[in-house]
Amino acid sequence: MKIPKEELRFSILSPDHDLSGFICCEKDLEDFLKDDALTSQNNRISVTHLVFWNDVLVGFFTLTTDSIEVKGIHDGDGVEDYPYSRYPALKIARLATDDHFTKRGIGMHMLREILVMTITISHNVGCRIITVDAKTRSIGFYEAFGFR
Repeated sequence: MKIPKEELRFSILSPDHDLSGFICCEKDLEDFLKDDALTSQNNRISVTHLVFWNDVLVGFFTLTTDSIEVKGIHDGDGVEDYPYSRYPALKIARLATDDHFTKRGIGMHMLREILVMTITISHNVGCRIITVDAKTRSIGFYEAFGFR
């Protein structure tokens, strides 16, 4: 059963959140959330957003700034006569759904939330591209949303 976005609550990670129940088939994503995300956030390296359904942690994503070389841009994604060597970007550093809630639309809702955030950011700070550090098993997920 898909979970409607209206039933999800998004929150920025804080020391008060209990992360112990989150389980992910990608152990390094789970370990990052439980062991490193808050430190990374406190050091202003990245920001981790948690997703709750009925007060249960069902997913998270971590965002950081990035840049991408002009030669790495696909046709149509760049700006004609762009004078710089790199484009400003936002990176999806991590995105994971709890194993008990996969295939319920949570990943799609998180990605759409990221897109809305990126558009909002781009009105105040230059940001033309979204990059992603995708696990091999997740490449198809991102490609379904137009990532290359």
